[in-house]
Amino acid sequence: MQYEPAPSAGELARRLNDLQHTAQRLMSQELFLAEQRASERRFTSIERDLEELQRRLEEEFRTLTSRIEARERDRGANWRQSVYAGVIPAGLLLVSLLVQIWLSLDGTS
Repeated sequence: MQYEPAPSAGELARRLNDLQHTAQRLMSQELFLAEQRASERRFTSIERDLEELQRRLEEEFRTLTSRIEARERDRGANWRQSVYAGVIPAGLLLVSLLVQIWLSLDGTS
C-alpha cells in the first residue's frame, strides 16, 4: 500500500474550483433542458390551437359557401316567381281584353 501525500492547499482550491464549474454547468444544462421542455410544450399547445382554428375556419367557410349558394338559388327562384306572378296574370288580362274587344267588334258588325 502506497501512501499518497496530502494535496496542497492550492491543489485543493483548484479541485474545488473545477468541481464548482462542473456543478454550474450541470445546473445550467438542467435549466436548459427544463426550458427546452417548456418551449416544446408551448409549441405543441400552439400547434393544437392552430389545427383547431384551421378546422373551425374550414367549417365556417363551408357553412358560408352553402349559405351563399342557397341565397343565389332563392334569388333565382324569387325572380322566376315574380316573373310568373306578374307575367301570367298580365298575359291573361291582355288575352281576355283582346277577346272582349274582338267579341264586341264582331258583335257590332
